[in-house]
This record gives sequence, structure tokens and C-alpha cells, in this order.
Amino acid sequence: MEEMRYIAVIFWSIMLGQVAGFIGGALNQQKFNSTYSIIISIVFAVIFSVIPLILDSSVKDEKVEKNA
Repeated sequence: MEEMRYIAVIFWSIMLGQVAGFIGGALNQQKFNSTYSIIISIVFAVIFSVIPLILDSSVKDEKVEKNA
């Protein structure tokens, strides 16, 4: 069930990335490129999915060191 969280993060980042890309393109008076928006959205989704894992492991390491 843990994997479902990552699927949801990727899905919503793609959806919100498309909206942000469309609005950003309209504000800059540029043509909307959905492929570029999807790639950027997935990159940010992966980054935001990995950061909590890294931070969680560093907190666990600190707790182990304090107990030792």
C-alpha cells in the first residue's frame, strides 16, 4: 500500500504541472508544450518523493546514535 502514495504523487504532480505549464506559457505569451511540462513535473515528483525518505533516514540515524 506504500507504493500507492508514490503513484498518487506522480499523478497529481503531472496534473498540477500541466496546469502550471499552461498558465506559465499564457503569462509569458509562449506556446504550451505538454511534453516539457510532463518531464519537469515528473522530475519534481521524484525529487519531492525522495527528500522525505532521506530526511527520515537521517532522523532515525540520529536517534540510534543518541541511544548508543
